Amino acid sequence: MILKDFLPRVRTGAGLVRDFLYLVGVVTPMMLVFLYGLYAYNREWIVGTVKAELGIDGLATEGAVTRLAETVEGLAEDVRRATGEDRVIRQPQGLSYVEEPVSIGENVVLWLTVARTRLGKDCRLTDWTPLFTDSRNVPLAGTRPHPGSVRRQIGDDFEKLRVEMVPPPGLEPGRIELYLVLDYDCGGKRVPDRTDVVTYQLVG
Repeated sequence: MILKDFLPRVRTGAGLVRDFLYLVGVVTPMMLVFLYGLYAYNREWIVGTVKAELGIDGLATEGAVTRLAETVEGLAEDVRRATGEDRVIRQPQGLSYVEEPVSIGENVVLWLTVARTRLGKDCRLTDWTPLFTDSRNVPLAGTRPHPGSVRRQIGDDFEKLRVEMVPPPGLEPGRIELYLVLDYDCGGKRVPDRTDVVTYQLVG
């Protein structure tokens, strides 16, 4: 290869190096500046679009944290309700009943098997009201035979209690549903609860 053949190749290589340096030193910084300016101008739209596409819009906002806390508390409440731990008392199914036969005008004796829950550990029963429902499907309040303060308190273990009550006048003979509405004082806060429904036959 003679010199005149080699020089064009040298010039071509030098041109490529020059063009490369131009791209790196001039064009690339200009493109970066342009792209940054485009991002800065449309930043809110770009970020909002990405968050929406990824489903993380407002992920760490106060509102989102509050909603998450409410969801967790709702799930915990569902668990407490399912296990009976949202109540002051707990009752084994089928062990509470009314002493029969019961005739019109007679007092009703309820044998109640019951214990306190963990929630009811520091709660004190302050009042209770029996509710009776006959075929008319309208709850009617009975009364306690001895009005006054409630003395008997239940413990953590199941107890079988004899509860006597006066039914309301005018109950229709037949199937009667009965439960007690309970008022508890739990650390100065009023907490209502109720017993499970039991049924009996009222004889005319």
